[in-house]
Amino acid sequence: MVHKENEVCQYLGIPSIPKKKWDGKSSFKRGVGIVDLLSGEQAYVVVTFDSEKDKDCRVVKVFSLEQFKLGNFGIENVFVVPDYMDTDVENMDFDEKSKEAARTLVNEALDLENSDTAGSKVELPKNEYYFDNIHDDEEAQAFIKSYNQSNKIRGKVPTTHEAIIMRLSVIYSDINSKSNKSTTIKRKRK
Repeated sequence: MVHKENEVCQYLGIPSIPKKKWDGKSSFKRGVGIVDLLSGEQAYVVVTFDSEKDKDCRVVKVFSLEQFKLGNFGIENVFVVPDYMDTDVENMDFDEKSKEAARTLVNEALDLENSDTAGSKVELPKNEYYFDNIHDDEEAQAFIKSYNQSNKIRGKVPTTHEAIIMRLSVIYSDINSKSNKSTTIKRKRK
């Protein structure tokens, strides 16, 4: 019996251990390996392999508190986790229940992609300060102070350029999300 299956699946965000065994030479970002523990039992671990850098699979995450054997023993079996962007469910190495769940997720993602909200992307302004009326750090600080007062936000106004830009990006995002919500409400009322 191999231990720590639930922990590995949860960590990788997969429904079950993949069935596709690694060919021993191709690179992969994430995989599941089986290692021998010192007690003689086996446990799952998360592994990776880059053919340009690595000679063998590297263990990325171990869930067992017990030490495992490496050296001459190595990682016994390695199962490659397919990339999530691959939407061809029929070629995935999952059981039928997992394939059905994957089909559902692909359909939901396509629905979200084709929905009205996906088409209303916010374009970032060309101005470094996000707003056309702001040209330097002093004007930005005055704008942030005014915005904080009008929205009853407590806190210091940032003083470094990077912090000012970050705060302006948050304000810009907040203003645009509020305007998108009001547009959506108006559409629903019609």
